Amino acid sequence: MNYNDIFLIILIVLSWSIIIIALAPEINKTKHFSTLGPALMIKSTKNKGILDAVAKHLPAKQIGKISTILVVLGGLLAFGMLMYEAILLTIIHIPTSEAPPLNEYLALPLINPFIPLGYGTASLVFAVVIHEMFHGIVARKQGIKVNSVGGLFFIIPVGAFVEPDEKEIMAADPVVRRRIVAAGPGINLIIAAICIVLLVFVMMPVSAPVHSGIYVEDSTAIDAGHAIPKGMEIISYGNISGKALNSLEDTSMITPGLANVTLFNGKAETNKSVPTGVAIVDLISGCPAEKAGVPSDSIIYNISDAAGSHIIYNVDTLGNVLDKIAPGTQINMTVETFNGTMAYKTYSMKTVSTYSYYAKDDPTANKAVYKSESFIGVEIDYSGVGYVSIDSLHSLVFGGQIAGPEFYETLGLPLLGLSPIPGSLAHLFHTPFNSYIFFGIANSLYWIFWIDFLLGIMNALPLSILDGGQFFKDTLTIASRREKFKFLRNENNVRKIYYAIGIFVFMLLMYIIIAPRVI
Repeated sequence: MNYNDIFLIILIVLSWSIIIIALAPEINKTKHFSTLGPALMIKSTKNKGILDAVAKHLPAKQIGKISTILVVLGGLLAFGMLMYEAILLTIIHIPTSEAPPLNEYLALPLINPFIPLGYGTASLVFAVVIHEMFHGIVARKQGIKVNSVGGLFFIIPVGAFVEPDEKEIMAADPVVRRRIVAAGPGINLIIAAICIVLLVFVMMPVSAPVHSGIYVEDSTAIDAGHAIPKGMEIISYGNISGKALNSLEDTSMITPGLANVTLFNGKAETNKSVPTGVAIVDLISGCPAEKAGVPSDSIIYNISDAAGSHIIYNVDTLGNVLDKIAPGTQINMTVETFNGTMAYKTYSMKTVSTYSYYAKDDPTANKAVYKSESFIGVEIDYSGVGYVSIDSLHSLVFGGQIAGPEFYETLGLPLLGLSPIPGSLAHLFHTPFNSYIFFGIANSLYWIFWIDFLLGIMNALPLSILDGGQFFKDTLTIASRREKFKFLRNENNVRKIYYAIGIFVFMLLMYIIIAPRVI
């Protein structure tokens, strides 16, 4: 999405918002239309019976009770995630130029470039409709009148709404009102849980990688004629194959130079000769390698010092060799370049200590042991290839790591370009039926999970414009019934706590958005 597209989207959104807000007094006088901020609500009083019919066949009261627990947990999780993000922004400096565009903070199709139009729109509409429906279903089960139901539009249809009778709901017992309020985000979290369970325990087991290789996520063109295309799977590298490929960069003993690889694109296998070894993908300015004129996009062949010559087979070898060389030592490093033909050239340089580099670049990561380890200032990978195990990738894209340390990676699949699952990756798996249908179902489940999960936990935050605001206020009122919280029987105390927490959460959100742009 280029800047012209972003400008057009912002212009459309602003124009719509200004028109709806300006006409709001007139719109709200009509019988079938009203506004909710910049959103247009189209009301109907004829379809309320649907809620009664559904409420009769669902354990709506039980759902309300379960939702109360889920909203507490969801609110705590959302608050924890916001705090974690704020702490990271405080510790890690992000250049202003790398701050995420503002449109990426909005989980809306067409506006956020990471959200696919089809899957994103369908999932968002479904999530909002089911969210509002369950407010109404639980309200009816609790005997609260529903005045109208209808559609919600913000340029495009974005969902539905249910309008319980305001006088009845405010007069209801706070316990009942809290269950009604919790039903919306609660059902979103229930649906998110169902979808991730289906992905992990139904979809993932019936699909499997064709080969246990490594998936090429990124490829540096050390030699354009020998580059490994992104999106391919390496199923053998020299004499290494299968799961042993997972630790290729740390354990390979292939002599630096050219090596044969076997690639798989989901349909056929091909053989290719590629530059092999520890690749220099970039040089750190002001460091020994850059000063010596070492070229990037080259392979390190060996490093020589007074103790002898050391062939650099892999990343671990390079680390071990430099760790044993005292800082300030004059070394010779031979690299291989590939411009149609392979050529060798040796560069002389004096090493510096790893400690001195971290002292300037990242003091928090510095260690005393680095004072005795040499540093030359090269950014490296193996053979110019960024890769990941196809087995771990299979687990990741099907949500198998949602409960582990990769929780954020599972939520971040759209940002990683892994959801919807790319066709180049999908073809690398066996499926029990047509792969397009299979992965269409898998993508749908993921996006329903993603939208519902985020809608659920964000709505659980104690902000007045969200369900979590009323939920939090009712929780304080309910707590006041206990003697140890009797100070909450004073409405002024409740109001102070309510607004203090709400303002803190709002400021936290603003800090996350603004900090990368000003700090």
